[in-house]
Parts: sequence; C-alpha cells; structure tokens
Amino acid sequence: MNDVKAMIERLKKELDLLGDNPQQEDVSAVITEILGCRGCDISCFMTDSDVFQTMLDTIPVPVYYKNTTGRYLACNKALCEAYGFARTDIVGKTAYDFFPKDVADSFAVGDKALIHDASEERLEHRGRFPGMEDSFHIIHKRAFKRNGNVEGIIGVILDMTEIKKVEDTAWASEAFFKTLFETAPMPIVIINGFNMIMDMNSSAAQMFDPVATVPGQEISSLFRYHSDFEKVMSADGGAIRVEILGSAGVEEVVAMVSSNVLNGEICYAFAFIRTDI
Repeated sequence: MNDVKAMIERLKKELDLLGDNPQQEDVSAVITEILGCRGCDISCFMTDSDVFQTMLDTIPVPVYYKNTTGRYLACNKALCEAYGFARTDIVGKTAYDFFPKDVADSFAVGDKALIHDASEERLEHRGRFPGMEDSFHIIHKRAFKRNGNVEGIIGVILDMTEIKKVEDTAWASEAFFKTLFETAPMPIVIINGFNMIMDMNSSAAQMFDPVATVPGQEISSLFRYHSDFEKVMSADGGAIRVEILGSAGVEEVVAMVSSNVLNGEICYAFAFIRTDI
C-alpha cells in the first residue's frame, strides 16, 4: 500500500509540472510511465489486496471466490456475517466445513461442471446457512478465466427467504381457494372474454352434458336458448331464470354471473342454482 501512495505522490508532482492546460497525450504519457497504465486505466491498482478486499466488502450480499479444488481464497464481509465466522476461519476451507455433505456434494458437482464448461450456473439452495434459520437462497456462480484457463469459481449468494415466504403464502392461498371452488356445491363455470369455457368445478361437470363442458367450448351451448345466455350477461349480476341443457336433458335453473380480472384479462364466473331443490 505504501508503494501505491508513493506512486500517487509522484504522479501529482509530475502532473503539476505539466502546467495549467496540459495536453491529453502528455497526461497519458505521465500515467503510463509512473503507473504502467494507459490513459485513465486504473486496473493496475487491482493487484493491491487491500483495494480488492475493500471493493468486495462494499458489496452488500455474500460473495466468494474459490479455486478449482473448492477452497475459498477470498470472501467479503457479508459472507462472513452469513456464515458467522471470521474471514480467517473461511479462507482455506471448503463447503464441506460449513454445509452438510449432501449439500456440499451438490455444490461440488456444479463447480466441476462450471470448470469443464467454463459457463455460468444458477443454483437454488434451501437449507441452513451456519448461524441462520431455515432459509432459501439463490446462488449465481460462474467460472473465472484468465488467458483462457479456468482458475476458480466466483459466487454471489442472494437471500430470497422473504420473497419465497410470500410466494409460498400466495400458492397456499391459491390452493385454498381452488379447493373451495372445486368442492363448492353450487355449479360454477369460468369463461374468458371471448365466452369460451376455461374451467368449472365438479358440481358443474355433473350438471351439464360432458360433451358440452369441454374447455374451449362456447358457453352459450350450455343454454337451451342463446337469448337466455344474453339475458344473464346483461343482468348486471342479477339472478335470471333460464333453461339449460343438463346431463339429464332440459332443466330450469337460476343463473347469475360476476366478472373479475385474472392474469390481466377479464373473465366471468357463471353460477347456477337448481330450482327443484
């Protein structure tokens, strides 16, 4: 680090000697002479371990670098906090020192594929990080190459636990309401904006002729008269007495419809109530 400071001091002095309006080529020549870089290329500083480590530590998510044998050679502060260890306790170790064998085995398989293919990989890991509760993570890994040769693996770990909880809750809610829909005693038929049948519950499947209830069928075919279908659609949610083509023939029922938006598209739910109950 002292060498870097000395070079910077020398650079400042040489630039001052160029005057108030130096030419670009003169500035580039000074930089090249002192730093060994062309123009404003500062990549020469990256050989300094302190600068490299500081850059890693500014990244707010866990980052690591390991060699082709799986040993950690570098990591940032966020990874140390995730593992609950000091950097000196991580560098030189492998995933087998922190994860169960089956998990570490899966990491090793992925690393080998990256090393041989020199490609990128995205892993999803659900499990326990050292010192952390049950969590869900996405690990982005890619091979680090220099002069065409793979020298190690760079990995970034994203904690997706909260997002996964929201997704799981959404799926659970969807499954719950799907169950209510399927088991509802009232026959319900869902159609899209083109009046085509999208779905129906088991009660509806029992009420109508199986041939007429195939998804993709036009819903008006369930009614004895097309005008009955139009009456229900124009009733603004009101109950309309109509005749349908049921599984046992023509049947009089009360029908009503409601609308909603599903996946950005409007859809309609037809509910039917038998009048002979």
